[in-house]
Amino acid sequence: MAMGIFMEYKGLLIQFPINPEELKLKIEGNNDTKEVVKFGEINIAKDCKLATVEFESFLPEKNNYPFILTKNQFEKPKFYIDFIERVRKDKKPVRLIVSDTKINMLALIDNFEYSFKAGPNDIYYTLNFTEFREARVKEVKVSNYGTRPGKSTSKNRGGSSANNVTSGCTVIVNGRLHRDSYGSGPGMTLRNYKGKINFIKRDGRKYPYHVTDMHGGWMGWVTKDSVRVI
Repeated sequence: MAMGIFMEYKGLLIQFPINPEELKLKIEGNNDTKEVVKFGEINIAKDCKLATVEFESFLPEKNNYPFILTKNQFEKPKFYIDFIERVRKDKKPVRLIVSDTKINMLALIDNFEYSFKAGPNDIYYTLNFTEFREARVKEVKVSNYGTRPGKSTSKNRGGSSANNVTSGCTVIVNGRLHRDSYGSGPGMTLRNYKGKINFIKRDGRKYPYHVTDMHGGWMGWVTKDSVRVI
């Protein structure tokens, strides 16, 4: 599958139409050193600093470049600019996903710059992300203090083994594509189309499977009944 760069926010998953020439992932160490009497300097291992990701590319005005990855769901530059600016205005993290890599993390958009150049109305941009770690306070509840715990009546209710659709599997698709897993933006209908599953939403959404073509190009979201594993 060809690499794709995705952002997900409030159930909407978008793919950047053109991959950058270079994507930089930076994970710095945060180790410390101390001087110990009669021993010298020692190194103390600590958790790594927040990861950062940066890349630059352009947003095409027209769907006429052969290397566009979103030809089946093409959007003009304004769509992406509005999306990014809405996320920044909300002051919330976005999920950044780069397929065929280990990059799949919540991140804050630190910097977004875009410009216009002479010629086509394409927009050139630079994006910088910093990994987001949510600070949580763990709450501990104590009950039946001083008494012998009774027998637990809870049962392990594992997920159904009947669902054999997994990320990366090849499927035949018969159904209508949508822009997000909630069913917004209905698009073209596929008939006996051979593609791949790259994202799955198992939380009761009506269109839980995200389909790509065999080369990783973004297609859209479909219902459970629309796919058959081959």
